Amino acid sequence: MSIPASATILVDRSAQIRSVRGTAAAVLHYRQLIRSLVAKDLKLKYRGSVLGFLWSLVNPLLMLGVYTFAFSYILHIRIEGFVFLLLVGILAWSFFVGALVMSTGAIVDNAGLLKSVLFPRAVLPIASVMFNFAQFVLTAAVLIPVMLIVYRVPLTPLVMLYPVFLFLQLVFITGLALALSAAAAHLRDTRHLLDIALQVLFWLTPIVYSFEVQVPERFRALLLLSPMSSFIVAYQRILYYGVWPGVEVTLVALLYAITALALGTTFFLRSDRRFSELV
Repeated sequence: MSIPASATILVDRSAQIRSVRGTAAAVLHYRQLIRSLVAKDLKLKYRGSVLGFLWSLVNPLLMLGVYTFAFSYILHIRIEGFVFLLLVGILAWSFFVGALVMSTGAIVDNAGLLKSVLFPRAVLPIASVMFNFAQFVLTAAVLIPVMLIVYRVPLTPLVMLYPVFLFLQLVFITGLALALSAAAAHLRDTRHLLDIALQVLFWLTPIVYSFEVQVPERFRALLLLSPMSSFIVAYQRILYYGVWPGVEVTLVALLYAITALALGTTFFLRSDRRFSELV
């Protein structure tokens, strides 16, 4: 029996997921895998724990307590609502750091899986981001309403902008996660460089000081160039001050989100073919 000519044609399915459009479609197709990976990580983190999810509240509350004591009773900062602003910044920063640190090892730490199963490699760093995003949402859903009540901050229609900037931050972090996971496959020192960069960026981001009160006007535009500044300033203005974040803040956040996703995806796809041999 003869074999039809069409049956002898081999199709490289992996080539279909090495373009931006193809990768986006493939990741969407594998969304159940991402959900499974996120659920697995959440279960592993809280498995056998008595408090479970409540442990996710311990870190921001501990940091909040330390910073409140340090800035209120030692440095004597008397800025109205400073603790509220501090909390908003800590939550966003913790999501940023956790997602980047975890996603940096997404490719390197899954060498066996990469060499044995064909699937969109972008799923791994994206799952790391979504795991941290899930923790952030759960923590923010508890702490932010409490702080709004404690500080008697009235909600305005502008609060609807909070999810918009949160989405932009998610896009921004996803782009960085793709780039860092690919970079770590080429250079193992990426993790150490990231640790140093995060320490520097923390003090260049208005978290433990007020952007509106303590930063001189002439330095504000420069400070907004720090990757997380625009997002944190936007959250603080929306949730506490109840005002529009401003054109500059919005444009910078949008620019960072689009640029990070475009460059991160491009670099990741160029490295995709070599992951199996690099790890």
